[in-house]
Amino acid sequence: MAVIEKKRIVRFIKFGVIGATGIVVNTSVLWILHEWLGLAVFLASPLAIGLAIFNNFTWNDRFTWKENRDRRKYTYWHRLWKYYLSASLGGAINYVSLLVLTEFFSFNYLIANLSGILLGMVSNFSLSEWWVFRSRTD
Repeated sequence: MAVIEKKRIVRFIKFGVIGATGIVVNTSVLWILHEWLGLAVFLASPLAIGLAIFNNFTWNDRFTWKENRDRRKYTYWHRLWKYYLSASLGGAINYVSLLVLTEFFSFNYLIANLSGILLGMVSNFSLSEWWVFRSRTD
């Protein structure tokens, strides 16, 4: 049991490191779309979230859950679809948090976005661990 928990802790740390790259992708895309291209935050955010989800899937698939690669139940495209589906919950948490904090509490949109990302992280890891990247032996 301790070995399983240690693996899960290591996965969570890897997931967090990759999540940090997703934060950079999300925040950069949001900023570019809003500041440079003039897109409203409520339109720019879903695009930024979508690109960050793809970034995170790619690296989690290759790094965080790589030991499951030969025992996986699903193809790359099926895992990608499942990841987008599961990460949509975290993305929705991110998006709603961003809108509520900016519209009702006058937060800076980048700070509100970061808050939403952090709120969605737990659901993203949980669904990735137990549904998206699950191996045949889990």
